[in-house]
Amino acid sequence: MLQALKSHGDIRIKTLAELSFEYLWLVLFAGEDVIDLDYSVKCQENLSEYFSAMTPGEKEALSAVARETQARLLAEPDEHGYTPRKLVTEEQRAFLEALASGDIFEQWG
Repeated sequence: MLQALKSHGDIRIKTLAELSFEYLWLVLFAGEDVIDLDYSVKCQENLSEYFSAMTPGEKEALSAVARETQARLLAEPDEHGYTPRKLVTEEQRAFLEALASGDIFEQWG
């Protein structure tokens, strides 16, 4: 029973980490045509509080999502020559690296 609860909890924390990652990506990289600039800045100002409130397990789950995203976005070209890495900016690469490594929690947490 305990293993089933742990497994269920792992799924929930991964899902929340994926949602958190999408939120971060939106707040940090979406243009004004997608998100209000003032709202985006306000959200960014609160990131250190959010990161400080996270448990080590939550931080690790978010870093794992960043590593998965990083691998997908920076992958070698497929058999048709397509790779999304040409669309990833240097700022996005730096964010992915900082989040994947956990350094972002030291910077902003």
